[in-house]
Amino acid sequence: MRNTLSQALKIVFSPETILPFLVGSVFLAVFGNAIYDIFKNLFGSSTPDLVRIAVLSLLILAIAVGSVSWVISRRIASLEIDVPFEVQQKQLEQKYRGLVLLVSQKEACETAMRFHLPVLQRCWLICSRERLDMAQQLCQEFPQICVDAPLVVNDIYNPLEFQSRVNEIYQTRLPKNWTEADVIADYTGMTAHASVGVVLACVGTKRSIQYTPAKVDAQGKVVGSLNPIRVILGFQANERSNASSKLAG
Repeated sequence: MRNTLSQALKIVFSPETILPFLVGSVFLAVFGNAIYDIFKNLFGSSTPDLVRIAVLSLLILAIAVGSVSWVISRRIASLEIDVPFEVQQKQLEQKYRGLVLLVSQKEACETAMRFHLPVLQRCWLICSRERLDMAQQLCQEFPQICVDAPLVVNDIYNPLEFQSRVNEIYQTRLPKNWTEADVIADYTGMTAHASVGVVLACVGTKRSIQYTPAKVDAQGKVVGSLNPIRVILGFQANERSNASSKLAG
């Protein structure tokens, strides 16, 4: 509670907000005095009259606060109904023409690419400098789909760099007449920061994401990779547009 109050005071009395705060306070005081003078002219200035003015002021304040609270609660309730937040994992049945892939484990990458064949036409590889050789091997193994050179990230612990790379692919590297719905991004492998960056670039958009899980034996040892699974994470694109129109209205 103390931290929240301290942060609020810092915001109010910061150089950017102190002037609007003071100006607003002055005008609010002037407005209050004007209303008070009007009430005195209407009801009088004796002690009983001042009590009636105070009671009336409290009643008006209560009605105003209640009205605003009701409007806000109705708006929030409508958004909660129309804009669900989803976290789902489903069997991936659709094969995509485009695939964005993090290069970490070679077998997982091969499994992800082979799953989308023969529909897959283009695969973009994102790798670190340490995994560039592996990415180039994948390009040699799948030359028909790995047309572009691998995209190398400088800092594997910076999710925003991965987000930027994925955005670059969707915004500037898609073949002509392709849409974002033709491509799916796989966030398996590399660091957790890399996975976060891929998800950040895709969540809340029409961009699809997948995950290629590891196959383990009875002893818990990784022995291969399973087929990718579709992951639905965040606001659906059509629901987001509905929410925007509601807020605008």
